[in-house]
Amino acid sequence: MSLRAAILGFLAIVIAAAAAGAWWLYASRDALVKRAIERYGPQVTGVSVKVKAVKIEPMDGRGAITGLEIGNPKGFSAPHAMTLGEVRLAVDPGTLTSDVVHVKEISFEAPSITYERGAQGDNLSAIQKHIQSQLPKSRGGKSDASKDAGPERKFIVDHVQVRKARVSYGGGGNADVPDLHLRDLGKKRGGATAAEIADEIWTEVTRAAVARAPAAIEGLRDKAKDAADRLRGLVK
Repeated sequence: MSLRAAILGFLAIVIAAAAAGAWWLYASRDALVKRAIERYGPQVTGVSVKVKAVKIEPMDGRGAITGLEIGNPKGFSAPHAMTLGEVRLAVDPGTLTSDVVHVKEISFEAPSITYERGAQGDNLSAIQKHIQSQLPKSRGGKSDASKDAGPERKFIVDHVQVRKARVSYGGGGNADVPDLHLRDLGKKRGGATAAEIADEIWTEVTRAAVARAPAAIEGLRDKAKDAADRLRGLVK
């Protein structure tokens, strides 16, 4: 075999191996994204993050995450702080490899939120406190968790929708949360880190959940009063 033939044969093997590797990455992208969410989600939130399935369409920049479960901090009894039926997102495909990724929309569909109070406060605030601990110490700086990890990828998110959310207050009853719509996250400063985006979203969700608590508890009291009135009517 000539040297030229050997070189060509070697190049063919390398190209075939590279093509096979690229196909494996493409075919495995959903599993890789799922693994990344479950690995890095707990670093941002401080609680367990589980995902049932991920479906990504990189060519058109769309994807869906189903069965997302966000755990509860230590010291709280409920198994989850939040579960979501589905998270849908739309990304500009041309920015996926850029320093700043342009996200057109993130839609949280039918989240189920658990609000629980403990000796040190409530569970949603505990998660938010951990998220904020991951924020840059100053604009342009890095959090303690990422100071040795190099530059962080940043994001600009045009729209965040939270639809059909429902919050449970344990013994205080349940309440529907009005739909939330956030706009232009990270836009003014040319991009925000994942922790900064998460902090903005979690702040609004927590605020809405806490705001509904008095109404839910009052509704529970009204139901108890009606039941007591009916009981008194029966024994007369």
